[in-house]
Amino acid sequence: MSEFFWHQKTTPVCALPVLLPSKARSYPSVQSLFLYSESAVTARQFRSKLSGNAHQLCHPLHEREQALSAASALLDQLKAAFAGGESKLDHALSTLDALKLKLLELPATPAAAAAAAPSPTGSASGLPAGTRDALLVAREALELGALLAVRAADTPAFERHVSQLKSYYTDCGALLPASERQWPILGLNLLRLLAQNRIAEFHTELELVPPELMHTNVYIKFPAQLEQHIMEGSYNRVLVAKNESVYEQEGMYFMDMLVDTVREEIAECSEKAYVSIGASELQSLLMLADETELAQYAEQRGWRVSGGVVTFGDGEPKLLALPATQLIAETLAYAKELERIV
Repeated sequence: MSEFFWHQKTTPVCALPVLLPSKARSYPSVQSLFLYSESAVTARQFRSKLSGNAHQLCHPLHEREQALSAASALLDQLKAAFAGGESKLDHALSTLDALKLKLLELPATPAAAAAAAPSPTGSASGLPAGTRDALLVAREALELGALLAVRAADTPAFERHVSQLKSYYTDCGALLPASERQWPILGLNLLRLLAQNRIAEFHTELELVPPELMHTNVYIKFPAQLEQHIMEGSYNRVLVAKNESVYEQEGMYFMDMLVDTVREEIAECSEKAYVSIGASELQSLLMLADETELAQYAEQRGWRVSGGVVTFGDGEPKLLALPATQLIAETLAYAKELERIV
């Protein structure tokens, strides 16, 4: 059935009376219809919806070419607005929304393109020109969308765009030319996970990176080194690394988030390790610019600054009670289990 979308050799989908959801998920143009079929809609309503959308599933080749041409024009507008910087952010976001709507008229999706590839390895030349061009337009739109989300300080939107891009980078990795934005964006995603203190997910994403890029690709190497500094407790190196960041505008957003996360870790460690500490020493530890910033930060955390000394809490050392009964019970239980093993 998937050949219909690429070569039009089989019976059109719109001629089928019923299409099972489990089968239709593999067909690019039918996926959206199951927003209806999977939400307790009757079979009659579903067939009506399928019939009503038949013109989208069976549209002639020239209509798809027109949609692709319109999408390419919107992509050019998006790139121009993106190059305009912060002053054209709103225009870029509105253009991106219009482009996404136009892309819905194109039947190409990464999974379907990979399934239609003539060989397991696939190649860019193995896809019809229209399909390849549609995938390239969609990929670049999502890449620009991810970077625009960072400029707009919209972290959830960035996460959504990266999630969608992974399909283009994996399913279509051998079918499309390599993207120069792939590793900068995936590196930003690693930086985001660090900034959000989601270390387990960070390592999961890092496992998907080819081993040879771990030490050669600067966009992957940088967040990997930052994670090592955090695990070692070398927080000052993380703060210093902000000035050595390989990223420009987009990367500094996540670096600022990471610095705030690291400052919180340093502050919590300082509260547990000291009753009080010199203001200048704490300012250096937290990498704050001056005493004014230190005073503001101390006020946020409820610290007292007086006479060049920062006092944490009420200034009295806290004696933590040991759960002696619980410790004794657990130790005896361990000893009993060891005897059984022996």
